Amino acid sequence: MQLAPPLGIFGGTFDPIHNGHIYPVLEAAEKANIKKVALMPCYIPSHKNPASASSEDRLKMVELICDDYPLFYPDSRDIKRGKPTYSVDSLTEIREANPTTPLCFFIGTDSLKNLFTWHDWPTLFSLCHFIVCDRQGESVTDSNQNSEHQQQLQTLLNKRQVFNPIDLHKSLAGHIFVANTQTLTISSSDIRQQLANAQSSEAFIPPKILDYIHQHKLYQPSTDFC
Repeated sequence: MQLAPPLGIFGGTFDPIHNGHIYPVLEAAEKANIKKVALMPCYIPSHKNPASASSEDRLKMVELICDDYPLFYPDSRDIKRGKPTYSVDSLTEIREANPTTPLCFFIGTDSLKNLFTWHDWPTLFSLCHFIVCDRQGESVTDSNQNSEHQQQLQTLLNKRQVFNPIDLHKSLAGHIFVANTQTLTISSSDIRQQLANAQSSEAFIPPKILDYIHQHKLYQPSTDFC
């Protein structure tokens, strides 16, 4: 079977989308020679608190990023689904629509460490590869988690990890590639708090996104951050 070029997928709340989302994926995609990445905002994440901005606003901010970066394109399927989202649901849909395309799901190191808590996580390896972007200086192998969990993760890496990104192009799914991207330690919750406190966030948010936030009065002091 002749395989198509890999397709990247990067899902998240994007509340708001910021440089900590954008730059590591840009770097990882370049290392893995992936030319297109879908940015897929969640509707109501199953593992997080509800988003502060509306689904429409978060999708619009993602679209603004896609206008500036040719690598990215918006995928609104999770928002249109209108119910709690699991990664396996979206990846199943994408796989059915792209039967000969390797799918590469971008995650952070923290998400890899928590992968065993994801809904139906073993099925994910029949649907996609994982590209791991370093996050907050965390190492895949150095963990503060208990030794049993760390052993489980190491066993998974021993089975799934590849060190040459060309392997992501040669099969449809099943591999883990650690891209070792630069570390950006800002989080969306930090940015929301800064905005609520009228602190400068220009170093962390692209100008178009910051303009949109101000124009639509998002993340005001009355926003509930619980």
